[in-house]
Amino acid sequence: MKNLKTVGGILSVCIIISSCGVNKAISDKSTSSKEKEKLSHVAINTPDEALTELKSGNQRFMTNKMVNTNYKEEILETKDGQHPHSVVLSCIDSRVPPEIIFDQGIGHIFDARVAGNIIDPNELGSLEFATEVKHSKLIVVLGHSKCGAIEGAVNNVQLGNLTQLLSQIKPAIVGDPAHKDEMLEQTTIKNVQLTIKNILDQSPIISGLVKEGKVKIVGAYYDISTGKVNFL
Repeated sequence: MKNLKTVGGILSVCIIISSCGVNKAISDKSTSSKEKEKLSHVAINTPDEALTELKSGNQRFMTNKMVNTNYKEEILETKDGQHPHSVVLSCIDSRVPPEIIFDQGIGHIFDARVAGNIIDPNELGSLEFATEVKHSKLIVVLGHSKCGAIEGAVNNVQLGNLTQLLSQIKPAIVGDPAHKDEMLEQTTIKNVQLTIKNILDQSPIISGLVKEGKVKIVGAYYDISTGKVNFL
């Protein structure tokens, strides 16, 4: 009987310790959930705040600490309307999905995609809708490493309608062909810069919003090997 009491006492202690561990795990999980909820609903009121959030989002993506991944919840939150804080003009490359690499999920950013992240009247109209109508505060023109459109322009590829698209990239070609990788990177960055210039030159609406300080436009370069976005 004495031994049984002793065993019972040990069991009781084990149960208490186990319960404390479970309660702590639940508490930690609850805290983590609250932190995630707070992070995924950041109020964005200015262009600089939007830029800060995208930088933070890319850092979360790189460290595998993403918070905007509850897609069912985000669908419910956005089913009656949308107010994305930023619009990203990026390439169609399947390795460069802005909603994921910036950890924005559903409803936080507009995403305009075209090979080589160039600008034409269709993309320009989309950016004007995002900024003037929906009051997005930041435009990001996002180029990336190992871009097939950039390489196609450098190599003078001819292919149906792609030919005219690549011709729009050719003014950005810079660098020494003897150093191909460096040349492609320099051309990608120059192409981002020319796209920004074209947006401002061709859209009085957007250039006006930029002058008023309501919108900021920035370039960025995504490294598909590391997941890092470098803002130019």
